[in-house]
Amino acid sequence: APTAGRRSHDGADVRVFPKSGEPYKKTHLCAFSQELVDDEDSVSSDVQQPETLSAKMDACEEAPDRFSVCIVGAGAIGCHLAYVLQKAGCDVSLIARGENLRVLQRDGLNITVCGEDMGRVKIRATDKPEEVGPVDYVFLTMKVCGYDTAIVDRIKPLIGPNTTLLPPTTSIPHWWFHNAKGAFKDLRLKRVDPDGFLWDSLPPKQVIGFTMWLSAVQTGPGQVVLRHVQRGYPVGEIDGSSSVRVNRLADALERGGIPAPKSTGIRAEIFTKSLNSLAFNIVAVLGDAQNGVIAEVPEAVETLLAVMKECEAMATVLGFEIPQSAESRITQTLSAKMHTMSMLHDLRVGKNLELRALWNSFENLAE
Repeated sequence: APTAGRRSHDGADVRVFPKSGEPYKKTHLCAFSQELVDDEDSVSSDVQQPETLSAKMDACEEAPDRFSVCIVGAGAIGCHLAYVLQKAGCDVSLIARGENLRVLQRDGLNITVCGEDMGRVKIRATDKPEEVGPVDYVFLTMKVCGYDTAIVDRIKPLIGPNTTLLPPTTSIPHWWFHNAKGAFKDLRLKRVDPDGFLWDSLPPKQVIGFTMWLSAVQTGPGQVVLRHVQRGYPVGEIDGSSSVRVNRLADALERGGIPAPKSTGIRAEIFTKSLNSLAFNIVAVLGDAQNGVIAEVPEAVETLLAVMKECEAMATVLGFEIPQSAESRITQTLSAKMHTMSMLHDLRVGKNLELRALWNSFENLAE
């Protein structure tokens, strides 16, 4: 019989049928992996019918996309992303440190999702990025106050020319004005990236934006609780265009069980999330108060509104509108009366706060 082949996703020839005279093997073609896995027993007298083989190949073509991801920062968000993407069939590595790393390596990740204990999940964890090597996607999920040149230098082994980067967006990120319109085009945020190190090391052309609309906390080493989900993880190209890399990642997140809207206005998403974080965390930390207490103090609500209105005026100058009013966002957020803002939680357990980095990024925009 004539030989037949297919081209794999990376362009290599993948042989489906044997050469003339070779024993036939039941070969399972995985459309998105780089390996062919052969059964031990060759089949000479019981060759599969063409329609059976075709059906198997069609099923493999529908197999989920498999790509490599490294998540730098094994806090609540980093661990949750690792869990979701591994569940979706991705090749996931997690960069962690200290006791958190030891527990993840020894016991795996213990994760609770919206009240359901998912048990222990084994995820590859290391403190050596060079052991992982270049990957398709790199998430940087550490706190902004711990995001510095030393961290970026350490993760360089993860980054190749085609790696897609997702830097922290809990404040206004260094790439904000990349390919922006008009006079703002490619302006640099000097307070966020004083010497241009981030711009050069994490090139904006390799970046896509993402943000988080969910509540997750780390309750101990290797332990994460996802409390509730709103919009999940919106992702999008900086310029709002459609792209394969955004669709690929968003589809994997959805496959792993979390909403991942493909945003055509990721700057507005990030601005809104960062502004909410700035306003609510300032008030919560100053008052050492949960949402229910804040809602009962008129001066606190007035402060929230003043911060939001001032920053929304900047958004208008920058050319985008925030779709939900400040009043509506305040009412919606404070309705979760027992919720503790993330930085108030950090304050109570003695962790560094991200407020200074958040403040600096908005002040830089104002300038």
